[in-house]
Amino acid sequence: MQTALYVTDCSIDSALALRNRLATFTHNSVCITVVHPYDIEPGQPLNKVILKEARQAAITRLNNWKAILGEVKPGGLKTEILFASPELALRIHLLIRRYDAIFSDGQWLVTPHDLADLLAQTGTQLHYLTDNVPELVGTACLV
Repeated sequence: MQTALYVTDCSIDSALALRNRLATFTHNSVCITVVHPYDIEPGQPLNKVILKEARQAAITRLNNWKAILGEVKPGGLKTEILFASPELALRIHLLIRRYDAIFSDGQWLVTPHDLADLLAQTGTQLHYLTDNVPELVGTACLV
């Protein structure tokens, strides 16, 4: 079974893009880890109450996002929230876990050069969820 990573902001567009991609991705089962990074507002003090509220809001956003996504085909979907920036969440997951692919909706979480380096370092392939994405120059491992 193949594994994939998708770091999302839990927007409706991202759920619809992933749902459409999964509908066409029928030849192999894939286990997707969906990570929703969250943060607190700039200037807010970092304390237990603020962090708990931010975490609960992230859980709610992710649950609503999963409801929009609908049922996922065999292989499954694992979801996580992570107190981090989207860039840090992507780097952490790619460096400490093994994934065959990254799903991208075309919003770069890191610079194209840094993404190309991460893909080369981890042996991960990039799969686009939509056709309208900017080019990632200098990378031969795009699918």
